[in-house]
Amino acid sequence: MTARARRALSTLVRISICVLAVCWLVRTTRWDQFKEAIATADWRLVLLSLLVLSPNPVVLALRLRWLLVVHGVCLSVWQAMKVTFAGNFIIGTTPFGTHGGDAMKAYYIARDTPHKHEAVTTVFVDRIIGVVSLVGLAGVVCLLNWQNPAFSRWGRIIGLTVLAMLVGGGVYFSGRLRRLLWIDRLLLHLPLGAHIRKIDQAAFEFRNRPGRVVGGLLLTVVLQVIAIISHFLIGWGLNMVGEDPWATFPVYLAFVPICFLAGALPIGAMELTYVELFAYSAGLGTPETATFLSLLSRLVQLFWAMPGLLVILKAGRPKPASDPELIDTTVAAESRPH
Repeated sequence: MTARARRALSTLVRISICVLAVCWLVRTTRWDQFKEAIATADWRLVLLSLLVLSPNPVVLALRLRWLLVVHGVCLSVWQAMKVTFAGNFIIGTTPFGTHGGDAMKAYYIARDTPHKHEAVTTVFVDRIIGVVSLVGLAGVVCLLNWQNPAFSRWGRIIGLTVLAMLVGGGVYFSGRLRRLLWIDRLLLHLPLGAHIRKIDQAAFEFRNRPGRVVGGLLLTVVLQVIAIISHFLIGWGLNMVGEDPWATFPVYLAFVPICFLAGALPIGAMELTYVELFAYSAGLGTPETATFLSLLSRLVQLFWAMPGLLVILKAGRPKPASDPELIDTTVAAESRPH
């Protein structure tokens, strides 16, 4: 196949992906409920929520770039933003959810660097940090508001989940426990064990760079607070805040992260989670209103993911890490082992 034919095929594949994504979005959106949401919502608050969410793609890109440096993969801020927008577009418009978005980001980064295992691993470590922070935030809020009736149904389950994640993380990053449980040997006997071992070593390297992990966690907290405030404003616009709106804010702090986690599941799971938590558990509205909240939050996030369509169509390739235009010599030197 000639170079021109490969480029034409690549363009056709990218256009096909975008068309399928848009068709899936149109087909799965419940337009009758969308019309009802238009009629009942306070759109000034919804518009404000849209503006509040605007910094999130930039913060996501900074977190990814911050973590990639651990393995010497250096992207410019602009290239990191392009990768982030592409991933967000796949997350927001296809049934693949966060898994598809992460795979897209990993592909864009890994194909242009010799550190392929490390690049792929960093994308998924980036996701893990996000998940840990989401569950941690929800768990802490539930523990601090243990007597809140809204948490009586799910508070303990969320708290136990946080405890299990902390224990699992402690075991994974403990060299002594890994040796005791023969984790390294077990990994080698798995299918594709050599590749899994390389990915495991790349992930374990973050244990030696706690500053980078803490920085990623702090950026994640910023992301979460921005996203939760945006959701809270949408809920306020739908009258899902009770008589004292700000007294209801802790409910959004605890439940919105869980809804985000459900977004990694097939389409429909997140909507059901909104209904269960906000309508049945917290009693902040009817199941239909909770579904509106889910729908509007998706649309707000989709709005800020739309630049990713242009990135995919134009094949916004990050340049290789060896490109002198993208390497920050200070950061690259910092990434070397001491």
